[in-house]
Amino acid sequence: MSKHLSYLLFFIFSATSIYGQNTENNKNDLVSSYPDDHSFYNFLMLDSVEFSLSSPYHTMHTHLENLEEENYHPNISAQIFPLSTGSLKERKQLAIELKLIYTQQGIYINSQDYPLQKNYIDSNTKTHRYNISPRLPNIYIELQDGRWKYSRYSTNLIHQIFEETYPSFARQLVIYTSSLQQMKGKYFGIKLWQWITLVSMMILSYLFYYLTIWFTKRILTSIFIKLKQERIAKKVLPKLRRPIAMIILMLTWYYIIPFLLLPSNVSYGFAIITKLIFCFYLIILLFRFADISVLRLGTYSNKSEAIDQNLVPVLKVCFRIIAISAGVLLTLYFFGYDITHIITGISFGGVAIAFAAQDTLKNFIGSVMIFADKPFEVGDWVAIKGQEGIVEEIGFRTTRIRTFTNSLLNIPNGTLSDSDIDNLGKRQFRRFKAYLSVPYGTPPDKIEQFIKAIKKAIQDHPQTRKDFYEVRLNKFNASSLDVLLYVFFITKDWSDELQAREYLMIKILRIAETMGVDFAFPTQTIHIANDNNDQDSSDKA
Repeated sequence: MSKHLSYLLFFIFSATSIYGQNTENNKNDLVSSYPDDHSFYNFLMLDSVEFSLSSPYHTMHTHLENLEEENYHPNISAQIFPLSTGSLKERKQLAIELKLIYTQQGIYINSQDYPLQKNYIDSNTKTHRYNISPRLPNIYIELQDGRWKYSRYSTNLIHQIFEETYPSFARQLVIYTSSLQQMKGKYFGIKLWQWITLVSMMILSYLFYYLTIWFTKRILTSIFIKLKQERIAKKVLPKLRRPIAMIILMLTWYYIIPFLLLPSNVSYGFAIITKLIFCFYLIILLFRFADISVLRLGTYSNKSEAIDQNLVPVLKVCFRIIAISAGVLLTLYFFGYDITHIITGISFGGVAIAFAAQDTLKNFIGSVMIFADKPFEVGDWVAIKGQEGIVEEIGFRTTRIRTFTNSLLNIPNGTLSDSDIDNLGKRQFRRFKAYLSVPYGTPPDKIEQFIKAIKKAIQDHPQTRKDFYEVRLNKFNASSLDVLLYVFFITKDWSDELQAREYLMIKILRIAETMGVDFAFPTQTIHIANDNNDQDSSDKA
């Protein structure tokens, strides 16, 4: 903060010294900024002063430059209004009020380029009209009998706008400072009372800044800690205290400077510097708000698990980009640029970029969808398009899957978002289906006892589902009686499933061994006819 205030002080000395030298050395050069072609622009002479109303450029310079303290000719400035709008005194007062309105709105003679065309045509209205600023849509000049003057409509609104711009107390302050302008005694082109005001504002700015830092660090921090909001006290407040303090200070400087009635060049320079510092800290503030939003989302996701932790870095980058883009657009808007055209250009540019990088964009959106929907997580066993394996990493572009042949499979996230994903790792139960084949000669009573013993083994197993399983004599096969074994295991991964399955299978083998139940295997009985014996019997007969 001290650096920026030092830059402001340095600007005051440098700008005012240059201005002072220029005004002392060039008092008689009153039209140095006008184009040289006096005959083309029909320069007029009044009170030994040349002026022109042949273009919007000349009208604006005639108005504002002839109200400068070193070049104070209000009679000349009054020529910019139609003669029918009032007496010369009234028109002079309107010219002064309008200049004060411009100063408060940050409109200076050097702040924009005014057209030099004598027959300038506005692109929107298709008429000989020039709008001074989008901030003052009702103030415009128009071509009247070959001269550019303020319209009667605008002229009638000036006093009303002046009262709206400067409330009653502010108008009194402007009148008071205007009276101070008559005081003599200058230092580097600025009067003594203006220097005193600037130095006082500088000291007050230092005090306000450090008091704000102290207040937020000591008072607000302790209050939030007592309210059990330690995260806000330790992480949020330190990020916001400096940008907010500087934004308040720059706004104060920006709105107080016009009341000092400094020379136009100095006021314009002050306006530019305060706007730059204000916009700089505004971008920082938006950037910090983006980080704080992500911090809150991260805290919320830890508590509710509604947002995947892998999605937080993506949101952080997106929020930061949005914050910086909004800050840049606001900066351009504060400096008088029409951001609607910029936004339109960005939109068309975004469409072109989207077409050029549609695969990359598709993969990025796919990664966001994966993080948001969470169809699988790292460590899950998934089957995608005939490929099975364990998810090792979920990236912003691809997902890596380690197959059961130990190869590494990279699948683009855009493809994953359009694919059927069988997440075997999210199963609550692991199914096991088998047929226990016993020989046909096994007694039915023994089969019943065998089935009951298997059911008891399932009930005693620590990792089986107890509410649903089936052990039934199910099929008369060609060479065996088949008993259906249909059971579910409660396990987290494939290794635990195999271990649980092995435990149950060994238990069944031991039951069969104890009960004397044999397991059948496919057999065939072949009968071979003896044709030679049949032929011998027929010969003897």
